[in-house]
Amino acid sequence: MFNSNPEIPVVLDDIPEDEQHALLEKLAQWIVRRNLTTPAILFLETGKPLNFLGSQLLIAFSPFVQAFFKGEQYHKLALILEKDENVELLLQLIEQSEG
Repeated sequence: MFNSNPEIPVVLDDIPEDEQHALLEKLAQWIVRRNLTTPAILFLETGKPLNFLGSQLLIAFSPFVQAFFKGEQYHKLALILEKDENVELLLQLIEQSEG
Protein backbone atom coordinates (compact mmCIF):
# COMPACT_ATOMS: atom_id res chain seq x y z
CA MET A 1 0.00 0.00 0.00
CA PHE A 2 1.34 3.42 -0.94
CA ASN A 3 1.63 5.78 1.99
CA SER A 4 2.62 9.31 0.97
CA ASN A 5 2.70 10.47 4.60
CA PRO A 6 5.08 8.44 6.80
CA GLU A 7 3.40 9.89 9.92
CA ILE A 8 0.20 7.92 9.22
CA PRO A 9 0.47 4.23 10.15
CA VAL A 10 -0.65 1.54 7.72
CA VAL A 11 -1.15 -1.30 10.20
CA LEU A 12 -2.33 -1.46 13.80
CA ASP A 13 1.07 -2.70 15.02
CA ASP A 14 2.58 0.66 14.02
CA ILE A 15 0.55 2.39 16.76
CA PRO A 16 1.95 1.98 20.30
CA GLU A 17 -0.54 0.51 22.78
CA ASP A 18 -0.44 3.55 25.06
CA GLU A 19 -1.33 5.78 22.11
CA GLN A 20 -4.16 3.40 21.15
CA HIS A 21 -5.55 3.63 24.68
CA ALA A 22 -5.20 7.42 24.74
CA LEU A 23 -7.08 7.79 21.44
CA LEU A 24 -9.86 5.50 22.66
CA GLU A 25 -10.14 7.53 25.89
CA LYS A 26 -10.32 10.73 23.87
CA LEU A 27 -13.08 9.26 21.68
CA ALA A 28 -15.00 8.04 24.74
CA GLN A 29 -14.84 11.48 26.34
CA TRP A 30 -15.94 13.12 23.07
CA ILE A 31 -18.96 10.79 22.93
CA VAL A 32 -19.92 11.45 26.57
CA ARG A 33 -19.50 15.25 26.27
CA ARG A 34 -21.95 15.30 23.38
CA ASN A 35 -24.48 13.09 25.19
CA LEU A 36 -24.13 10.34 22.58
CA THR A 37 -23.51 7.59 25.11
CA THR A 38 -26.65 5.55 24.45
CA PRO A 39 -26.52 5.72 20.64
CA ALA A 40 -22.78 4.98 20.66
CA ILE A 41 -23.15 1.95 22.92
CA LEU A 42 -26.08 0.67 20.86
CA PHE A 43 -24.15 1.18 17.60
CA LEU A 44 -20.96 -0.44 18.92
CA GLU A 45 -22.78 -3.42 20.48
CA THR A 46 -24.83 -4.18 17.37
CA GLY A 47 -21.87 -3.66 15.05
CA LYS A 48 -19.39 -5.84 16.97
CA PRO A 49 -19.56 -8.74 14.49
CA LEU A 50 -18.79 -6.34 11.63
CA ASN A 51 -16.17 -4.13 13.28
CA PHE A 52 -13.42 -5.08 10.79
CA LEU A 53 -15.66 -4.19 7.85
CA GLY A 54 -16.66 -0.97 9.59
CA SER A 55 -13.05 0.01 10.19
CA GLN A 56 -12.29 -0.56 6.51
CA LEU A 57 -15.22 1.68 5.59
CA LEU A 58 -13.82 4.36 7.87
CA ILE A 59 -10.55 4.16 5.96
CA ALA A 60 -12.36 4.30 2.62
CA PHE A 61 -14.32 7.41 3.65
CA SER A 62 -11.29 9.18 5.15
CA PRO A 63 -10.85 11.65 2.25
CA PHE A 64 -14.38 12.95 2.88
CA VAL A 65 -14.17 12.95 6.66
CA GLN A 66 -10.86 14.80 6.78
CA ALA A 67 -12.82 17.99 6.25
CA PHE A 68 -14.16 17.54 9.79
CA PHE A 69 -11.54 15.48 11.63
CA LYS A 70 -7.76 15.56 11.80
CA GLY A 71 -6.65 12.98 9.21
CA GLU A 72 -3.91 11.24 11.19
CA GLN A 73 -6.00 10.63 14.32
CA TYR A 74 -9.01 9.55 12.27
CA HIS A 75 -6.92 7.02 10.35
CA LYS A 76 -5.39 5.69 13.58
CA LEU A 77 -8.85 5.26 15.14
CA ALA A 78 -10.01 3.37 12.06
CA LEU A 79 -7.11 0.96 12.46
CA ILE A 80 -7.62 0.64 16.22
CA LEU A 81 -11.32 -0.18 15.88
CA GLU A 82 -10.67 -3.16 13.59
CA LYS A 83 -9.64 -5.18 16.65
CA ASP A 84 -12.46 -6.73 18.72
CA GLU A 85 -10.72 -6.08 22.04
CA ASN A 86 -10.44 -2.37 21.27
CA VAL A 87 -14.17 -2.07 20.56
CA GLU A 88 -14.86 -3.69 23.93
CA LEU A 89 -12.35 -1.35 25.60
CA LEU A 90 -14.05 1.66 23.99
CA LEU A 91 -17.40 0.50 25.38
CA GLN A 92 -15.88 0.22 28.87
CA LEU A 93 -14.25 3.65 28.58
CA ILE A 94 -17.55 5.23 27.52
CA GLU A 95 -19.31 3.70 30.51
CA GLN A 96 -16.51 4.82 32.89
CA SER A 97 -16.48 8.36 31.49
CA GLU A 98 -20.21 8.70 31.96
CA GLY A 99 -20.28 7.40 35.53
